[in-house]
Amino acid sequence: MKKLLLSLLFLPLVSFSQQQISGVLIDSKTQETLPFANIITNNNQGTITNVDGEFILESDKEITELRISYIGYKTKKITITESTTFLKIELTQNIESLNEVVITNAENPALRIIRNAIKNKKKNNIEAALNSFKFKAYNKLLVTANPDSIKGGFDSIYKITKGVKKLVTVDSSYFEFKKHISRSHLYLTEKIAEHTFEKGKKKKETVLASRMAGFKQPIYEVLALNIQDFSFYNEIYTVAGTKYVNPIANNALKHYEYQILDTIKNSNGNSFMIHFKPKKKGKSVGLEGVLYIDNESYAITSAISELRGIVDVKASQKFNYLKSNNIWFPIETHISIKKGENKENMSLFGVISIQGSERKKDSTIIHTNKMSNEKHIYFSSKTKHFDIETNVPVTVKKSANTIKIVDDAYNRTEEYWNKFRTDSITKRGKETYVVLDSIIKKEGVEDKISLARGLLKGYYPTKYINLDLGKIINVNNYEGLRIGFGGITNTNFSKKYRIESYIAYGTKDKGFKYHFGGAIRLNRDSNTWLGASYTNDIKEAAGLDFIAENNSFLALNPRNMNISKFYNYKTTSILLEHDIQPNLEAKLKLSAGKYTPKFNYQYISNSNLLTDYNLTTATLGLQYNPKNEYMNSPIGKTRIKNAYPQYTLQITKNFDNILDSDFDFTQVNFKINHQIKRINAATTSFLVQGGIVFGDAPISHLYNATPNYTFKNPWARRITFAGKNSFETMGYNEFISDKYVMLQVKHRFYKRLKISKKIKPQITLVSRAAIGDLENPINHTGIIFKKMDKGYFESGLELNQIYKGLGFSTFYRYGAYQNTEWSDNLAVKLTYRLSLGF
Repeated sequence: MKKLLLSLLFLPLVSFSQQQISGVLIDSKTQETLPFANIITNNNQGTITNVDGEFILESDKEITELRISYIGYKTKKITITESTTFLKIELTQNIESLNEVVITNAENPALRIIRNAIKNKKKNNIEAALNSFKFKAYNKLLVTANPDSIKGGFDSIYKITKGVKKLVTVDSSYFEFKKHISRSHLYLTEKIAEHTFEKGKKKKETVLASRMAGFKQPIYEVLALNIQDFSFYNEIYTVAGTKYVNPIANNALKHYEYQILDTIKNSNGNSFMIHFKPKKKGKSVGLEGVLYIDNESYAITSAISELRGIVDVKASQKFNYLKSNNIWFPIETHISIKKGENKENMSLFGVISIQGSERKKDSTIIHTNKMSNEKHIYFSSKTKHFDIETNVPVTVKKSANTIKIVDDAYNRTEEYWNKFRTDSITKRGKETYVVLDSIIKKEGVEDKISLARGLLKGYYPTKYINLDLGKIINVNNYEGLRIGFGGITNTNFSKKYRIESYIAYGTKDKGFKYHFGGAIRLNRDSNTWLGASYTNDIKEAAGLDFIAENNSFLALNPRNMNISKFYNYKTTSILLEHDIQPNLEAKLKLSAGKYTPKFNYQYISNSNLLTDYNLTTATLGLQYNPKNEYMNSPIGKTRIKNAYPQYTLQITKNFDNILDSDFDFTQVNFKINHQIKRINAATTSFLVQGGIVFGDAPISHLYNATPNYTFKNPWARRITFAGKNSFETMGYNEFISDKYVMLQVKHRFYKRLKISKKIKPQITLVSRAAIGDLENPINHTGIIFKKMDKGYFESGLELNQIYKGLGFSTFYRYGAYQNTEWSDNLAVKLTYRLSLGF
């Protein structure tokens, strides 16, 4: 029960009815199934058959007649009785109708309709045609099964040994499952939200109420899952969190085949029914479905998309015609997921790869009543829009915060819920909250989710303090084994104040390092904090550093193992953090203190030889991610979409003769990160970074271009772990610059190289180039280095994730700084890619 609940937490409702009729539609002559045919009841309720010609009709009103229509076939009416539960319906081809289509069209008539739908996207897309709109939405999401479809009962399991059949056990799980599912659903969540849109900005969702069975507070990350796109007019359409080329994208005709199925009435006239399916069958299942396109405006009036693999996914979207704006507005989205019948691979939520597998049957095992609960379980999420207003005054502030959750969203009364529910909560639904509240509390699920949330951010959460896992252990060539302990207070301690500290000890240098500080939150909406701290620690000399960059957690940085050139800094700092916009983060840091190189280094300044020095700096760091999206919840700001390009800029000014400062310089660092990710194709990423120093600066504020190579002998000792965006053939501190720029291009192939069933490495091609210079090299003594003014080049190949995340890479150095011995230009490195499996 626990595993099922956690693994399907994000999945989705369907209301069960008094009358249910299912069936299959076939060609009377060929006996082939007919997908996407229209089936209408006497109550004017309808559905269409799926890609296998199957259908299910559920209604709380009596069904007495069905009308079935399909282009090229004669329309058929069938009388329904109370005992009718399953129908096998045969349709006869209408030769005259088929000939009419062929004679009156020089090409496939569906292509003309699709071209017009593409041509008219701008005027039919509400986000392009309207200046503003707002509406409320009610979502019900659950995991459930229909108890009427489950036989229940007991299964006696026998094993045949030497021709003798012996009873092994009696399986009562089917009986228990039906008993449980008759009482309550497996899972249930509800949400009430207000959506606002202002032209030129992103659509914003404000969650007014949220309720998740078993949880005192919602799992906010679940609220941010993009299960199904709101708009059907984007170039990419998202179904079950995975991206597909939209069947009315500008290049859609290259990817899909189209066919007219029928013409049906809509609320403003008629709609063409257009069936679409992928032209090419790939390794993973593709998107197939039906578009209902208005015959005058060529707007989408309804849409159905299906994925049929090891898991079946069906997503639908309904629109309503707004006469005042002459536009079709989306009023309902619905997605359902259940166990599939075929073995085709597929992807859910962009990362979960589901593959079919064959289980070997044991011929010695006999079941008297073998059943499967899995095939009955299905998940559905339905959202209905209401209180729709268009072209009214709407102001969307900080639209990069695409989701905002009000503080009391999880503490609404039943009266509040009933005010906005568009679908009443049933007795089974109410019982689901009761049952799961006790189960989740008993299993400690909330604590486990809190732990997982912390671990993903690099922390181990306790009641009041989040322990920083990155401080526990590290290795470098100066400290040897670095052991530490540290953390930061969490919102249970205070939502307004935070305290942070750490202490570390190096077994080789036998020295303690430490940091302590605190901050106060000045504004929640702009994530503004003001704090102060004191630090006594070490850093890599001439390393590129950004205070505004949000670095991912990494307990061990393999590149550090061979770094020996560090400097110690003892500084007092004041830090102001402020989000100018959610996607434009700023940090201002004022710092003063003493810097001491822990290696042989002296700086010659005005005939003085400085072995250590004082700096008083002001640093402004900016991180701008224009396409990122964020969620603002009671637990703080959370990134929900990581997109490219991303820009980082940092300006540091050191003031001479203030608080005994020994230098006067200005340093500008920058980084541009971009990625081109194609659907079911290769990913190409670009990194441009560098910096420039105006004035004379010590080695702590120069650049080494991030080298990661050692010239140890024998050569095998040079095989170490690859770094992140580092030059794998460049020796440590081989080059020092006061101005430099580097370019990195990575091309990761989509298809893995299949060597064997278990060994399928990910192939990536990498090229790096850098150029730099140093104006006054004679000012830096005690170390040997070169200038990089002729340009540095290396290229290589990565074979990642060969076995349990481990792989290797090889790079070669060429150009002006190529070494005489070819082996000194070659680098072989181990790689490791952590895969969390979701």
